[in-house]
Amino acid sequence: MRRVRDSIHDYIDLDDLESSLVDTQPYQRLRWIKQLGSANLVYPGANHTRLEHSIGVSHLAKQMASQSGVSKDEVHLVSIAGLLHDLGHSPYSHLADELPFGKDHVEVTQDIIRGSKISDIFHDEGINAKEICSLIKGDHKYGSLISGDIDGDRLDYLMRDSHYTGVKTGVDTGRLVTKMSILDNELVIGESGLPVVETFLTSRSIMFPTVYFHPFSRGAELMLARATTAAIVNDRFSYESFVSFTDHKFLSELDSAGNLSKKLVNDFENRSITKRVVSLTKDETEERGISKSDVETLESSIAEKLDIEPSEIFMDLPPFKVVPAMKVKILKEDGTLDYASNMSTITKSLYEAQFDHWRCRIYAPPKMSTQASEVAKRELGI
Repeated sequence: MRRVRDSIHDYIDLDDLESSLVDTQPYQRLRWIKQLGSANLVYPGANHTRLEHSIGVSHLAKQMASQSGVSKDEVHLVSIAGLLHDLGHSPYSHLADELPFGKDHVEVTQDIIRGSKISDIFHDEGINAKEICSLIKGDHKYGSLISGDIDGDRLDYLMRDSHYTGVKTGVDTGRLVTKMSILDNELVIGESGLPVVETFLTSRSIMFPTVYFHPFSRGAELMLARATTAAIVNDRFSYESFVSFTDHKFLSELDSAGNLSKKLVNDFENRSITKRVVSLTKDETEERGISKSDVETLESSIAEKLDIEPSEIFMDLPPFKVVPAMKVKILKEDGTLDYASNMSTITKSLYEAQFDHWRCRIYAPPKMSTQASEVAKRELGI
């Protein structure tokens, strides 16, 4: 047994199998990947890693499974899935999501499990790797404990990210876990736990615009994404290599790639970040009919009028999938199920309010921000 002192959950015990998984190279790589990517440019304390988060998810998933009546053998499988769920994250966490090619991190996670020492460990222990992958994807009967609307992943990262950024939110995780059960292969919350669900969803709604899509750190991510794309397109490294890098290895490789990649990563390291000059709401974006297919044309047009390179203009059009669905189910006292949004005005309002936080943004060099704002607004008909 290995005992880990965690900043959020205090002591966490890992058994021999879990310890052996933690000691593998793919898992130790997570030690060198920051949980919040470039958010430490805004919140200097946000230097926590995917490794500690994953241990926390395993700990919470184990508690949730035990509370929900999962058998001891299957609790162990849920714990392992929580431990391994983030193996496929790229450097700077969600950076791969911004690239126009490649797999998502869940698919990469499955590839790592199948193609590394982890597969050998599973074989020796008689563990079905396919079942672990199914749990991580959320396709398993207990998949909602790892990949659901209130799962171990979300609970841990909300608590951990709040702690390290200093953005104050409050989630009574202990009470929330005690109100959990599994019904028809879905995680549900007892009706008396509805106020805690409201608190959880409120915290998540605060963190998205405040931290996860903060305009400054978002601009930094766009710079890294463009630098990465340029390096891959110019055969300086492959996508497969990129997703295996640690944060510091990644920055070093971008610097070695030269040209645009080197310029952008040097600016990033010196905190010379592209500046937001236009911000459109969801309604304003839809009124103008702006879509992903317009991004490159608009960037080039704005750059041409400013007499700069198109690579210096960034248009950020996040997918609406970043808005949480909030499909938490409540087990009512009469034994029936209903969505929390149908039972709580707060929850319903939170879902609708999320679209108020969504923004389409245009970024430009800081020294040209005033001029770029005027040009961009004319291009968009504002």
